[in-house]
Amino acid sequence: MKYASFLSCALGSLLLSGCGTVTTLTSTDQEIATNLNKQKSSCISMPRVYSGVAYNMCKLNSNGSSIYFTPLVGVYLIDSVFSAATDTVALPYTIYTQSQQGNLDI
Repeated sequence: MKYASFLSCALGSLLLSGCGTVTTLTSTDQEIATNLNKQKSSCISMPRVYSGVAYNMCKLNSNGSSIYFTPLVGVYLIDSVFSAATDTVALPYTIYTQSQQGNLDI
């Protein structure tokens, strides 16, 4: 029974955290950059192809001194798996956007 509550909590956290791909495809470049800068990410640019995975990696490559950072590492890693699948579906769009606009500057 303890595992069921843990799994439901983990699933709820995953759903509430939002998918990296959805974030990068529905937000403006400025919103993405602002969010990563708030978390003091070390990323200076991010590719648009597989942007959901790149976004999660930039979040993991942040300051990390936040009290909420350590528990979220697993969430970002799990989300990266789902983001990779969603990024693959979005490849035609992101390849076109990458060729037209280049990397997203942070």
